[in-house]
Amino acid sequence: MPKEIEQPKLATKPGSVRPPIAMADPDLSSQINAFVEKEQGEIVKCVRVFGDLYRCNWWGHEHTDKINRPLAGFDVTLLRVRKSSFLRVKKTDEGLRIEDKTLTQVHSE
Repeated sequence: MPKEIEQPKLATKPGSVRPPIAMADPDLSSQINAFVEKEQGEIVKCVRVFGDLYRCNWWGHEHTDKINRPLAGFDVTLLRVRKSSFLRVKKTDEGLRIEDKTLTQVHSE
């Protein structure tokens, strides 16, 4: 008859059992894209970095007076980032609350 192997008992330390993880806040990227101000012809692309912090890039043609599109589909090579920002975004009952967290001044020593 095979010998039964006794399973070791796992000891838990006080405080080592964690409560279940709460659902993460929803990704607001698409709502931010639609909400932020943009100039005519600009495309805004926001991505969630982590938590409620997002990076947004405003894409547009470098020289809007010389837009010449000989080859459809190559727009990506004609577009440049005109502006880039880090935004902290919270969804409230009134809508989106957006704070610009972009570093505006570089300190050098």
